[in-house]
Amino acid sequence: MKKLHLAALAPVLMLAACGSGVDPQESVDAIRQTELSQLQSIESKDLVGIARLYRDDAVLVKPDGTVLEGGVAIVDEYAALLEDPNFSIAIEPQEGWGSEGGDLAVIDSLVNFTTSDPETGEPVTLPMTSQTVWHRETGSTWKIISAYNVALAEESAADDGAEAEAAE
Repeated sequence: MKKLHLAALAPVLMLAACGSGVDPQESVDAIRQTELSQLQSIESKDLVGIARLYRDDAVLVKPDGTVLEGGVAIVDEYAALLEDPNFSIAIEPQEGWGSEGGDLAVIDSLVNFTTSDPETGEPVTLPMTSQTVWHRETGSTWKIISAYNVALAEESAADDGAEAEAAE
């Protein structure tokens, strides 16, 4: 008889577990912390630390429209960037969305992407927006599915700078 009662309760318990959602803001906050560790990996030129955040089937769209498909292509791009003495990324968090299931999130950021000018070797900073889609398998860490980066128009970047100065 006891087995019958437990068996009868199992579907109810399973449904209750399905209904329990995750606070979406907790997912966004966790990803923001993960982004900080990625920036630390970039600063320390830790290619493994950078690579671990991308799924094997990830897609990264560069500001010039070039599409990098797969974790290997993305890591190869970072390896080349790490050779640049002026390479750096600064992120200003913007909007973030997380699913109640705790397995999907979309993060928007303003990014200053600095590399060396090929002709002068001087640092050149490209302001851009970035939208990154993250996924987490049950019991696993957050990984990037796709990152879409768009250069901000010169006027937009200048306006943002003027607004920041006015705010100070």
